[in-house]
Amino acid sequence: MAGTSEFETGFPELSGLSRYYERIERIGTQINAPRNFKLFSAGDVPDCCYLIKEGQVISYEHTYTGRQNVFSRNGPGEPDSLIVLPAVILEHRLELSFMTTMPSKLVRIRREDLLKAISSDAELTIGIMNILAANFIRVYEEFRADNRAAPWKLCNLLLSLADKHGADYDGKVLIKLRYSQQMMADYLHVNRTTVARTIKQLTDAGLLERVNNYYCIRSLDRLQRYMERFDTYVDEAYK
Repeated sequence: MAGTSEFETGFPELSGLSRYYERIERIGTQINAPRNFKLFSAGDVPDCCYLIKEGQVISYEHTYTGRQNVFSRNGPGEPDSLIVLPAVILEHRLELSFMTTMPSKLVRIRREDLLKAISSDAELTIGIMNILAANFIRVYEEFRADNRAAPWKLCNLLLSLADKHGADYDGKVLIKLRYSQQMMADYLHVNRTTVARTIKQLTDAGLLERVNNYYCIRSLDRLQRYMERFDTYVDEAYK
């Protein structure tokens, strides 16, 4: 499956990141952040990073017209669940803002404590290297995905949400997360009309339905095959 689930199944040698997050958690302080809690603003030079234990954090920017462009939605147990790690290490100015989208449990790690732990803990140093490498792979995959057609990107998003938030529902997969068409459009960097049209196509094809305002995928395999029709990289990869 694509998205973050692809990381977990496609790179088994990196699947043990959780033990490094556990070590990092010990040097931080847990906080309970409410919905819409801003962690950083664009232009900040962060003196700490945050590990997501529960909840979700987005990175975003506002355009000159006031539109919010969302670049990532980060949750617990993912390669990018340690927010702004590279910027903290390099003391780099942020170009995006970061905010929670729901009540979240976070662990705040100060830069000085992180660097001290890295210098004294060889295993943690290896863990940080693995986390940074995993993020590099994730960014590369997202760059490739961003160049695909809008239907591919929407199907990929639905499959990723099903992997992380899916629950069995009468032989189908119910995505137990309220995700509006506008949120999808912001995240995929397409207009809402495109999202609405693609969702209608998926519904008409018998691949998607709505159950109590949740999206429900009728067949993961069929949705995967439908998505592959729009994969512009397949022919090049297997020539």
